[in-house]
Amino acid sequence: MPEASFFSLHNILTWESAEACDVQLLPQVLVSTMVQLYNCHPFGSQRIVPTRQAPEVFCCGRDSVFVTCAGGCKVEVFSVGQELCQPVCSFNTLGRVVHMSYSDVGDYLVTIEEKNNICSLRAYVNWRCQTSGSSRVSVRMLGLQLESFQSGISKDQMEIIEMPLSENPQCLSCCPVRGDLLVSCTSKLVVFNLKYITIQDTTVLDFDRSLVLHINGVVPSQLSFCSWYIGLANDLEVLVLRLSSEPPRGTNISFKNATEVETFTDKGSKNGLVAPSQTLECEHFVLCHRPVELIGEDCKSCNISVTPEPAGLSPDAQSHCHVEYIMYRRFAPDFSDGFNVESTRLHSLQFLPLYKTVNHLPATNAKNTTSQKEMSSLFCFFSMPHVGFLYTLVHSVELISVYQYPERSQQAVLTPQFLHVITSNNLQCYTVRCSAAAAREEDPYIDTTMKTAHCCPSTRVQ
Repeated sequence: MPEASFFSLHNILTWESAEACDVQLLPQVLVSTMVQLYNCHPFGSQRIVPTRQAPEVFCCGRDSVFVTCAGGCKVEVFSVGQELCQPVCSFNTLGRVVHMSYSDVGDYLVTIEEKNNICSLRAYVNWRCQTSGSSRVSVRMLGLQLESFQSGISKDQMEIIEMPLSENPQCLSCCPVRGDLLVSCTSKLVVFNLKYITIQDTTVLDFDRSLVLHINGVVPSQLSFCSWYIGLANDLEVLVLRLSSEPPRGTNISFKNATEVETFTDKGSKNGLVAPSQTLECEHFVLCHRPVELIGEDCKSCNISVTPEPAGLSPDAQSHCHVEYIMYRRFAPDFSDGFNVESTRLHSLQFLPLYKTVNHLPATNAKNTTSQKEMSSLFCFFSMPHVGFLYTLVHSVELISVYQYPERSQQAVLTPQFLHVITSNNLQCYTVRCSAAAAREEDPYIDTTMKTAHCCPSTRVQ
């Protein structure tokens, strides 16, 4: 297992308060086997968001924090800088916000709101005009022909885009690469493509309901969406899919370490999975599936079917309509403390893309080059209360790190350098191997003697 490092900070004080107390704040290091320890600086300061009431739902984006207070139908926006968190603006919502997410691409906020026991999906675009004191707000439906409403378009008004769905939305995820939106309902996933429309020198954001994925066998409680990769999870299962323009032919991706956690073979079963046609008597027993890990086309035996249905006219909707299974993993509940899945409930499903800069030469003038950011690697992280798993997905499907937590975790956030884990008492930070794995995928000999031999030839070579 690859090495990982972590530390736990029990005291969160400002740097000035540490000097005033004339004490030396050192992180308390929790020792574990196969763990490399690092000295870490204490927190220099803390930021407190001054909400008027107890916050209920929040999300972060760029240098802003979006907060909704308990029982309220208002979103408060705060800026996070070197000084204290300052209120930027606030705007009312059409219902009580139960979930929201911010997209850096497009600079929009999307919410799931509840009103009269009905959940609705809405996107708030051009919300920054509220910082100038403008109170103009317009509400329109998804896919409205904006060209016929040129007189009503203004640069200094916020727009609320209604996205009608046939079922109540459960959870959502924004693509950090393209700005597209993925929404989960009871029996389907809906993909909304972000698009830009220029009207009278004004760029207006809109969405196209491009693809519907009908799902049978699982009700997702978590979603992650990045560059046509879809990750969905419930309490004990994780499934990663990819929407491609061509149907999968055999195995299109090389797979590594595709070993099952535990495999058993019975009559009528495969890879420890029960066929749909099998009937099990469970009147006096509690039946639990055994843990299993499947890679590639073997994931089709997990009894979770995904059927795509193109719903839009955009080129992306017509091209990315083939489903390719990437990875499936199922865990078994722990009944040592009774019939309870809290000790094994999955949380913090997340995709992390890493980018590379590619220089493009125009055909007209080869001297002028344009730099464009492209995704080079994609990593998938999900966690149980006491252990976290990190996979690489693009060039190979491989489990590269397993993180053992000394305490029960509540939430985890993955960054290119660190994995931050929140427990009931501490903030634990682990080093991750994402950058190193991405560099090795681009250059397999980057840290080998063969690479060194090419860069620094031996003195014996004449």
